[in-house]
Amino acid sequence: MEIELFIHNLGFIAGAVLGCILSVIVFVRGITKLPNILFALTSLTFVAYVCAYLLGVNTPDPVESQFYLSFALITILTVCFNAHLAFSMFNKVKEHKRGLQLMYAVGVALILFFAMDTTNFVSYSESYLYLPSYFVPGPYYWVYLSYFSIVVLYFLFSIARLYRRAEPSEKNRLKYFLVAFGWAYGVAGIIFATVYGVIETNPLYIASIGLYSIPLAYGVFKYDIIDIHVAARNALIYAFYSLFIGITIVFVNIFNNYLTFKYDGFPLWLLPLLSGLSVVIVSLFVWKQIREADLLKYEFINNISHKFRTPLTHIRWLAEDLREMTDLEERNKAVQQIQFASMRLFELTNIVIDASQNNNDLYLYHFSSIDVADIFKEISNSHSDQIEHKLLKVHVDVGPNVVKVKADKTRLQFAIQIMYENALIYTPEGGTIEIKIRQIGGEVIISIKDSGIGISEEDIPHVFSKFYRSQNARHADTEGMGIGLFMAKNIVEKHNGRIWVESYGENKGSTFSVALPIE
Repeated sequence: MEIELFIHNLGFIAGAVLGCILSVIVFVRGITKLPNILFALTSLTFVAYVCAYLLGVNTPDPVESQFYLSFALITILTVCFNAHLAFSMFNKVKEHKRGLQLMYAVGVALILFFAMDTTNFVSYSESYLYLPSYFVPGPYYWVYLSYFSIVVLYFLFSIARLYRRAEPSEKNRLKYFLVAFGWAYGVAGIIFATVYGVIETNPLYIASIGLYSIPLAYGVFKYDIIDIHVAARNALIYAFYSLFIGITIVFVNIFNNYLTFKYDGFPLWLLPLLSGLSVVIVSLFVWKQIREADLLKYEFINNISHKFRTPLTHIRWLAEDLREMTDLEERNKAVQQIQFASMRLFELTNIVIDASQNNNDLYLYHFSSIDVADIFKEISNSHSDQIEHKLLKVHVDVGPNVVKVKADKTRLQFAIQIMYENALIYTPEGGTIEIKIRQIGGEVIISIKDSGIGISEEDIPHVFSKFYRSQNARHADTEGMGIGLFMAKNIVEKHNGRIWVESYGENKGSTFSVALPIE
């Protein structure tokens, strides 16, 4: 029995250590991003639960064990953070705002209620199989269980419904969340059934609950937006990483001494080895992220300096020629070109400023009823020269009875123009661009399909990331900055819309689509 208890404890410890490592990795990846913060909070509350659980089940004194196990109340926060994380990852926080507020309010109220008398939550512990102590439900444990079940069913149902109508790239991400939460709450259901005596389960099986953090972290991390890391953020990363290493070493030493005292013949080298490997893995990851940030900054500086150098050079040359020009028509033409170059500089400056801000500028949007077809007419007219020069065939197909949408015309036109210009740039001479506008359900769907260079499967999840450009896009357009689609995505989301891309691979064209809710 002692060996089973040892394996049981080691399984939960491994899950807690894994949760700590993944929380650091995801948090380092995006310190200021809500999903990354929520994942870290989810992992830390789970780790706190594991610590309370291990202390409780390994303590033979029933009163002391009940005290430790009462801290399992922290799982109320865990399930709230999980729901909040799921909604934030798929931009559904606004849609579920009231549900989240109610969830947190009731959860905090329950914690305060049970804190006044923890025996209402769990009674004094009793032994179970080889565990010295285990949960005994209190008279109001069912209230906690009901709240837990309602919250889980609420956000799992919301994710499943979102999965049914999601685009392929979004479905890939949703799969990781469904697998993670399905595993975690499936095991949690076994724990609840065991607590109430419905079934008798070997606790070794429930020790695997910590594995849920692997697909969950992968879902957050794999499709995370790449951003520039500034010096201040790197300094914070170093501080957080150093603190994590220090706490891990102290925790491992304490627990190693405890296991050595508790179990004769326990190998002294096992836990230090595991913790050392964990430190090496995290160190390699942090080093990789810092190196990636330096390369990203170097590439961005090269791109932006090249973009600014072109109009500045034109202005300098035209200004020098202007001194020697005597013909009035030539002088006027030179002045117009200088004005055009200066406006280009102004636009570039605005793009960089907008991309560096937090995008909390919804108050600047002015919404009105907009006909999307009219926007395409204006955009097409402004690019007629480019279409003729490349001998492109552009078809616009507006479906019947397409209603107006409520939008900020200037910003929505800018977002659509970005996708349209990309189709023009990346489609070779003689290619075809098809534009479809349809009303489907409660949305107006805008699709721009081209016969251009296409997008590889590996690049699709990162297309809308800030400063990200695929290798074939760099070859086709050396002056791109990787900001346009990122800004288009932000604008569309400010309109409570969706944006996605589909492609069958390189040199097979791509289709960019936007869904806007009907007014």
